[in-house]
Amino acid sequence: MAKKEKPPHIEAVMTPRGLRAHTADDAEKMAGIPQGKVFELVPVSQRSSKQLRTYWKALGLVVKVTGKWASPENLHRDIKMTLGYREQTINLRTGEITLVPDSIALDKMDHDEFCAFMNQAMELLADHVGFDPLAFLQEAA
Repeated sequence: MAKKEKPPHIEAVMTPRGLRAHTADDAEKMAGIPQGKVFELVPVSQRSSKQLRTYWKALGLVVKVTGKWASPENLHRDIKMTLGYREQTINLRTGEITLVPDSIALDKMDHDEFCAFMNQAMELLADHVGFDPLAFLQEAA
């Protein structure tokens, strides 16, 4: 069976004149689509990419300074588990219950939820490592 080709991911922005491509790459993808093609549009929550970069920089800093985690991703996992951003999974054969971290992906957590998560995460880190990672980042800049 042939694999169905996935349509290109295109982001658009609503303007007073209608939708327009969000980036040059989006415009290029749109240019290749025949006129009359119907789309299903889903508005996305605006999460700040700057805020997300700051979050990962803070985690990277904590990993580098403390040496307590192998990577920012490992620290991220531990933060989610500690703060309760987790769910139970059940092994259908053994009945064993395991906790796994939830996702903070754009489609799983909106801007307000991420702000609350990040505030909790930075407070947790400050308490655990003895310094405020965000203040430390600001001093370094």
